[in-house]
Formats: sequence, C-alpha cells, structure tokens
Amino acid sequence: MLISALFTTTAVFYGLACALYLAHLTRGREGLTRATNGALGVAVALHVAYLVTDVAAGSSLVADIHRVLSLVSFAIVVAFLVTTLKRRVTVLGAFITPVTLLFFLASGLGRSVESVPPDVRSQLLPFHIAVNVLGVSAFTLAFGAAVAYVVQERLLRRKELGGVFKRLPALDVLDSLSFRASLVGFSLLTVGVVTGALWIARESVGRAVLEPAPLMGIATWWVFASILGLRVMSGWRGRRAALGTIVGFLCAVSVLAFYALRAGGMHS
Repeated sequence: MLISALFTTTAVFYGLACALYLAHLTRGREGLTRATNGALGVAVALHVAYLVTDVAAGSSLVADIHRVLSLVSFAIVVAFLVTTLKRRVTVLGAFITPVTLLFFLASGLGRSVESVPPDVRSQLLPFHIAVNVLGVSAFTLAFGAAVAYVVQERLLRRKELGGVFKRLPALDVLDSLSFRASLVGFSLLTVGVVTGALWIARESVGRAVLEPAPLMGIATWWVFASILGLRVMSGWRGRRAALGTIVGFLCAVSVLAFYALRAGGMHS
C-alpha cells in the first residue's frame, strides 16, 4: 500500500537525518553537513507526499491523534528549517530531529484511513488543533535550544572547550532562541486554550474540562506563563530558565501522550 510505503521511507530518512545530525555534533566532520541537509530534505519531501496521499484517500489531517502527531512532526521540521535560515543553529538538529522522529513514529501506531468526523467539520475545533500544533512545534524549538544550553553550560563549567562546545551556538544565542520560541509557543497555546474552552462550552461537555488532557494543557500554559513572567519581570536567564523550558515542553508532550494512549485504548 502506497501510504504504508511512504510512512516507512519517511521514517527511515528522518532516522538517517537524526543519526547524521548527532554525528555532526559529536564528530564535527564538515562533509556531514551536506549529507545531513540532503537526508532531511528528502524526509520532508516524502512527508509532504505522505500527507497529500492521506488526504487524497479521504481523510483529514486532524481526523485523529495519530494524524495530528504526524502534522506536529512536520510542523517541527518546517519551524526548524525556517529558524536555520535566520540563525546559524543547524547543529540544533541533533536535538530537534530525535523529537521529530519520535512524534512521526508515534503517528503510525493505530492509524487507518478514516472519513472526516462531524466535529472536525466545524471550524472551531480544527483551528484549535492547528494553533496547538504550531505551539508544540515552537515549544520543541525552545526545548532543543534549552537542552543545548544545559549541555553547553555544563561543558563550560568543566572547561571542556573543544569538540561539541565549539560546534554548539553561544549560550546567549541559545537563551535568546529558547525565549523567543517559548514566547511564540505560549501565544499560540493561549489561543489554543481559549478556543478549546469555547468548543467545550459550545458542545455542552462541561465534564470534559476536568479530564486529564485539558488540565495538563492548562498546567503547560501555567508553566510557560511562569517562566516567561520570571524572565521578563525578574530577569530569569540561563540554566534555570532552560530547565523550566524543558519541564514545560514535557508537560506539552504529556497532553499528546494522553490522547494517544486513550485512542490506543479505544481501538483495543
């Protein structure tokens, strides 16, 4: 089946790009740069073909959590590539592509060709999903920069100033990128929380707001609101802000994980 073949080949090239990015970070061979860019470019092209084929088969990109996870992985890569056009942070692919690969592999668990469900045909829910997808992609960039910051800061404290240290961006660059990406993600998440609340109110499913996923979404919003507030008002920078960003990202991932596990339970 074409869709299965596209999924497999896309996953293979994402995996190859991930391995090449990690090799470039740890070994620093200049020849790996072109191969890395090529592998990621092929993966993105295959992913586009995969999404188009799925839609052509009569499905919707937001029909279920598995397709949403695929869309998240695609949005992460696009956000990363756009960022690399503006900043020299290509090496952050070593932290971004593993997350992309995990999301994409998770999207292949339990997927099937489905018609567009009635609740997705409305305008509000797809918009809610779309802004959250973009928000997660921004949070992933913030997470990658935060992890790189923690690694770079640790190498600096140990005075290991060669190898990986030289290839990673400067601490202030990583801190700035993490802050800006978090700010974008938080803005999108705020819209997502508001539209989610409106959808719940319109559908008269009051108990839905007390389910784990909405509560974890609100917790994610609170974590990033706290981090950004401390950054702006108290001058929070560096390692503490990076660790807070990592916690916020894990909260965001927990929401997707809950939906995926619940969908798996419903299919079993």
